[in-house]
Amino acid sequence: MGRRQKMNNIIRAKCLVLGDSTVGKSSMLQTFMSDTNLFQKNYNMTQGVDIITKLISVPDTQSSVELYLYDCSGKDFYRGMVTKMSSHPSLVILVYDVTSENSFNLVTTFYDMVKAQAKGEGVRGVLFANKTDLTNRRIISPKAGRDLAQKLGLIYFEGSAKEQKGLDEPFFFLVNEWFKLYTDKTQSFKLLT
Repeated sequence: MGRRQKMNNIIRAKCLVLGDSTVGKSSMLQTFMSDTNLFQKNYNMTQGVDIITKLISVPDTQSSVELYLYDCSGKDFYRGMVTKMSSHPSLVILVYDVTSENSFNLVTTFYDMVKAQAKGEGVRGVLFANKTDLTNRRIISPKAGRDLAQKLGLIYFEGSAKEQKGLDEPFFFLVNEWFKLYTDKTQSFKLLT
């Protein structure tokens, strides 16, 4: 008989991806999901919620986190449907466009929605400033983004879906945060029994 192999532990997490329409949520997710990191120039606007999954290994462990990524429409028309689909989130990525003051201002509205859906549970999250490739059109500074993230208790990241820059970091950060939270809760439960 050969050596016994440890089983891979899969931990699942529901991750909401929220922001105003046209901030690049779908392009960010599709680029992140793509093994070739190809940026598609044409996207259909998300109607309601699209759900995609990705399994990400946690470094130096036998565990993986399976992210259920809820790509939520930013249109007001779908807000009720998005609210129903987003109950009990584990993680959140709030996205804004660095060239749009309106998308930046709406971040707090989406954050409040997440807090309401979390039903008192803390939700780990990041604030992602997208479209940093548009340097000449940028109106939201990194400092303003970091300040808002700090105010909301989120971690700030920025990048460009179009240029495939900075996209992996927020996802890997959230995977590690979720794994730590899961491990801490599991250890606490073991101590109680």
